[in-house]
Amino acid sequence: MRIEFIERYPIAALTPADYNPRKLAEDKFLKLQESIRRFGVIKPVIVNGDNGILTAGHQRTRAMIALGMTHCPAVRINGITQVDEIRFNLFHNSVETNKSKARVCGNLSAGQYHIVQPDHLSYEKNDNATIVFEMGRLIMKYGEWGSIVCNTRGDVLLNSDYAVASKQLKREVICYVIRDEDEQDMLELLGIEYGQYYYDSLGVKSYNQLLCQMHRLNGGGKRDLKSTTYERYVIPRLRKDMRIIDFGAGRCAYAQILAGKGYHILPYEPHFQREEKLDVREVVRQIRLIERDIARSGLFNLVVLDSVLNSVVNSKFEHYVLTACNALASKNGMLILGTRNKGFLDKALDYKYTNAPSRNIEFLDKENFSATFRAGVWTIQHFHTHATLRKLLEEYFYDVEIIGVRSASQIYAIAKRPRKLDDDRVREALEIEFNMEYPGEYRHNQHRGLVELIMTRLKGER
Repeated sequence: MRIEFIERYPIAALTPADYNPRKLAEDKFLKLQESIRRFGVIKPVIVNGDNGILTAGHQRTRAMIALGMTHCPAVRINGITQVDEIRFNLFHNSVETNKSKARVCGNLSAGQYHIVQPDHLSYEKNDNATIVFEMGRLIMKYGEWGSIVCNTRGDVLLNSDYAVASKQLKREVICYVIRDEDEQDMLELLGIEYGQYYYDSLGVKSYNQLLCQMHRLNGGGKRDLKSTTYERYVIPRLRKDMRIIDFGAGRCAYAQILAGKGYHILPYEPHFQREEKLDVREVVRQIRLIERDIARSGLFNLVVLDSVLNSVVNSKFEHYVLTACNALASKNGMLILGTRNKGFLDKALDYKYTNAPSRNIEFLDKENFSATFRAGVWTIQHFHTHATLRKLLEEYFYDVEIIGVRSASQIYAIAKRPRKLDDDRVREALEIEFNMEYPGEYRHNQHRGLVELIMTRLKGER
């Protein structure tokens, strides 16, 4: 497909994307207006030529409208799907970076755009190989979608990594030339973070997260995916006299196998799937089994939370999950969990080779949540550092041990001695976690007996 660069695209013809997850504080919005007023629009917006949807550049467009502008520079891409449109929005706003040093040669007139041929581009060193690789993928798929900014001497000041990708693929690049005397002021103004990701506005439903469930232990014909949480930290600690609950058990593979070996383990998965469809009847059956088990023997010695915290839709649900785990653990009970590690992402972005998978590039909000568009819906993933995971768990348990290499894909925790939490807070969390929402705003409402039983047991134990 061929991309068009249009220096005067009518702003009135742009339709903002309703999925744009970025927000901009008022003071930053005023700074953005100042930048455009002083230097002009030095970075084109991106528009889907099939429907006029503004794919990238929402904050710039808002600022231009506030300044009374009627036209803007734009790159028009034809023939992209909604999934690709959303991916474009995320990549354009997040990975146009500037680690590498690149140059443009030729006659460069300040205050205007140039189309630079690849033989007029050069770079000293590719210092951001993972990002350059991903930019290259986008160029191969969409064409020459990005742009750079340089001074009249040819030094690339903004988006030098895109210049590297263009040079490697022998593609031309759109280049805006800033006046040399404006260079420092421009860099200071554009060094501001113009907008943060804010995924709550997407309204992601918890049942969307079932798309993130993994087929464990060769389930569903997939490759053998073992849980490192279970294999390294749960199974070595198991005894036949322990009572265990796997909270958020996914497809329940480990619970079924361990129960077959004589261990007393019960699964709870509020979005249980059978043949790739939600099976609410099985969810209710699990609740009934847990209720009978607690009535007979009390709260659990061990709560397992395997790859659940990384799939909560927001911080509120993260607290619901951990409050429920706290409530299910006996006075001397223990929680073992594994979740995704932000350190792994940081390592991936510093990786010096170009074979790192694109899934290692996430678009994080201020709480380290990211969003991915799958099968027509948004899903959420959450990442923790050692420090944030420890701080979080210490709200619920007195003894917290964080385990794992800081750059590994997963980190783990063993938490003991559950704290006494406020009754109203516990009840709210149990009401949510054992009566989750399903498509069509349906709830099974078969949870009340279990909630009351847990509350009674907690009163006796704590």
